[in-house]
Amino acid sequence: MVKNMIDIVDVDKLFDKFVSDYVYSEIGKVKPEEIEDKMPLYYEKFKKTAFKELGGKTPETFYAGYKTEELLECLLQHIEKGVSVSDFLCEAITDSPDCETAVARALNGDNCEEYTMYLMNILAEKNSDKAIGRYLEFILWDYTEPVRELATELLCGFADKIKDSIISQFNDADKVKKECLTEILSYSSHDDRVFDLLIEQFVLNADKMPLYLGYLVRYGDERALPYLYTAIEGDKIDYADYKELLLAIEALGGEYKGERDFSSDKVYKRIKEAEKKIFKDKK
Repeated sequence: MVKNMIDIVDVDKLFDKFVSDYVYSEIGKVKPEEIEDKMPLYYEKFKKTAFKELGGKTPETFYAGYKTEELLECLLQHIEKGVSVSDFLCEAITDSPDCETAVARALNGDNCEEYTMYLMNILAEKNSDKAIGRYLEFILWDYTEPVRELATELLCGFADKIKDSIISQFNDADKVKKECLTEILSYSSHDDRVFDLLIEQFVLNADKMPLYLGYLVRYGDERALPYLYTAIEGDKIDYADYKELLLAIEALGGEYKGERDFSSDKVYKRIKEAEKKIFKDKK
């Protein structure tokens, strides 16, 4: 990483003071309830105002002219020093010509959680696929839960590009990681390998039936219907699972005509009691 050349300034704190001073100068001219409505106007004025803390530059020009590596080092310094990261810095990184390449390269480092998530969100703003292989590593390796969740969310948008890698490594993942991988695969186009994995995980995770039903419905392959019919006839499902299965079957174009008795089910009883109360209150 290059040596930082940019002053570490809390631009957000500058804005807070700017608004405070501006509002004070407007006492008697602006009603208290109008201050929030005028905030976008204050922000427009702020970003075009020069400050000595910014070396006489404005917030929107303070980060101009620096290399992407310098901006990324500045971002890291903000995080390490506990200084608020301004939108102006993030926008400068996002708008730099080699943003995707530089940020993807930075993601390969052994970074802290907050810096990693900033980098990932910057690439997300660019809708970039430059680091999808790295995202998969964040899921499969022992990274923090927030990083794993964000990686999963971002890879859902590139499911077809990453599905071969997921399928080849799926069996080596633990249960938590398989859940993330299954969610991503549910966004991919139809593929027998994907279908088989989705069905396998649905069957193996009966304790999370609504979640895995959601994956099957999103995937949208009607070949899943026989498995749903088998599940809805199962003697271990409760009323909540039954309702979820009915909705999933309908969503995939099927219809269940059987009848189930859930009169002794706790969830069923609570729902019926609530319905009676609502009906009574309407009278």
